[in-house]
Amino acid sequence: MNPLTRLFRRFAWPSRVLTLASLIGLALLFWPARALRSDNFVFYLPTTRSVIALEVIEQNKYLPLIPVLNVVGKVEALQEKRDSLKIWFGKTQIELRVDDKKVQVNKARLNLAQPVRRPKGQWLVPVDFLTTVLPRLTSETIEYQVGTNRIFIGDVKPISFTVRLDQTANGARVTVQFTDKVTIHTAASNGKWYLFLGTRPVEPLEQTFRFQDPYISEIRFDDQDGSPKLILTPAVGGLNFYPTLAEGGKILLADVLKPPPPAPQPPASEQPLTATAPPTVPPPAPGVEEVPGAQAEPPLPVVVLDAAHGGADVGAHGRDGVLEKDLVAQLVARVRAALLATRRYRVVLTRVGDVNLAFEQRETAANLHRPRAFLSFHAGNLGMVTPRVVVYSYQAPSPPTSADSQQPRQLLIPWTQVYRVHLEQSRQLAQALQEKFALLSQVATDKPHEAPVRGLRSIDAPAVAIEVGTLTPDVDSGALTDSNFQQQIANAVAAALEAWRGGTS
Repeated sequence: MNPLTRLFRRFAWPSRVLTLASLIGLALLFWPARALRSDNFVFYLPTTRSVIALEVIEQNKYLPLIPVLNVVGKVEALQEKRDSLKIWFGKTQIELRVDDKKVQVNKARLNLAQPVRRPKGQWLVPVDFLTTVLPRLTSETIEYQVGTNRIFIGDVKPISFTVRLDQTANGARVTVQFTDKVTIHTAASNGKWYLFLGTRPVEPLEQTFRFQDPYISEIRFDDQDGSPKLILTPAVGGLNFYPTLAEGGKILLADVLKPPPPAPQPPASEQPLTATAPPTVPPPAPGVEEVPGAQAEPPLPVVVLDAAHGGADVGAHGRDGVLEKDLVAQLVARVRAALLATRRYRVVLTRVGDVNLAFEQRETAANLHRPRAFLSFHAGNLGMVTPRVVVYSYQAPSPPTSADSQQPRQLLIPWTQVYRVHLEQSRQLAQALQEKFALLSQVATDKPHEAPVRGLRSIDAPAVAIEVGTLTPDVDSGALTDSNFQQQIANAVAAALEAWRGGTS
């Protein structure tokens, strides 16, 4: 037998036992760190943000050293030995040793609260590295609140906020006061409501607000994915949620309400047009899906509301940063609430949330519901007079004949010509809207216009486009974001639809 083989057999069993014991020891050493892995740490800079995963070792937070350094600069070279690391960072030289609290920066020796670690070959530093060492590596201002998982580097001015909860007649109202304006879009998941606060960095005074309330149990701030948001936890299920922005985006009002009781069923021989309107439903924010509410005897006529633009397609923009996609989404939310409050319509939204939809997607969403009316909302340059409202119906590329709108419905009609069937009713709807807008105080209006608006061409229903203005970089758009103006528009649309509906069966 080969001498090497005999030697291996002689020591194989003891060696395996020692190896297994070593592995168990290592597992026990590092198991708490993996089991207690925390969330992320967010680095906010003037134009970017970075999210870096945290590690928790023996209940202390650690960050990976190299990614942290690359957030504020560039690691140019490094020299790694078994238990030490030397880094060249610009004109600065950094030296660290495993399980040592001391860090040498050039000739200065700095002490950390916890020792440097290197599990699985990754160099980790405790979070206080950000306040002890980082200021010596960059000339930028650094703001960090101990205990939080976010840091602001450079000329970053984060928004803060306060929260108040008040009782209402049939629910609760959450009022969030921001130090600067925000934009919001919403989502719901696992019985909670999520309010995304746009792209501005946010520094909360408190991370979590808890309430002894029958409607809201907790409001928590979260930005661990780099997206600042408020997470609202209802105390019970089945509640309705209606958020909206006020004061140009500096105040968030969120109403949490019990569902309204079912409307009484009218006799079969009567039409449900004389039902008493319920209390006004608070307007939701852009991106809230339609909440089922009490309705009269089905089927109710469908009104489709289309908020133009969305996503990367921001549309026009004002001097104060207001984007067309956000403005029209706010208008649609208020119109939706005004129509639902009448209990005479079902409301369908073509755009839910901040997404960019093609014309075909909007048309399909509308035509599938065979709507009574289609209203598309826009904002743009309508001259120096503001606020101003103009209503458009579709203008055919060739002059239509008077018989176009009186022809019986054919089995197959090309989508590019379906507007012809509804030309006259579209004009009547535009006229009804203009008449109601003309009654509004301090709002300029024009007579209805006809134009080849692409979004109206393939809608199989009376369809109009409502444009508000002026929204340009040369004009302050504060008048268009005013809550009173938006509510006047919503009420006028509801009144116009009812007047127009009364004249057409």
